[in-house]
Amino acid sequence: MNTYSFETTMKFKNRGDMEKAEDWISANIKGLWALEFLGMQEEMSVDTGMRSNVLKVLFKFGRKEDFERFRNEYVLGKPTMPQKAAAPRAAAKPKGFFARLFS
Repeated sequence: MNTYSFETTMKFKNRGDMEKAEDWISANIKGLWALEFLGMQEEMSVDTGMRSNVLKVLFKFGRKEDFERFRNEYVLGKPTMPQKAAAPRAAAKPKGFFARLFS
């Protein structure tokens, strides 16, 4: 049995937007994940007063790291800070004969 401890719900204007999220997850998430279509909902725009249908989707993740990455990078649009590896320092090269001669 698969267990998913982390869940988030999102609304999409069309199926293409939902598929983009699914493609992003497939490319970036390492652990278990699932997508559950909850249904359609009609919403009224505050600005225009027009009604539109939105798709309501539940995303489930098995790992906290995957959930946080999806939430931060995809939902909120915040790029992750790459871990900077310490650059290996070049060892001091011993001076050769000519370097000692001309110094």
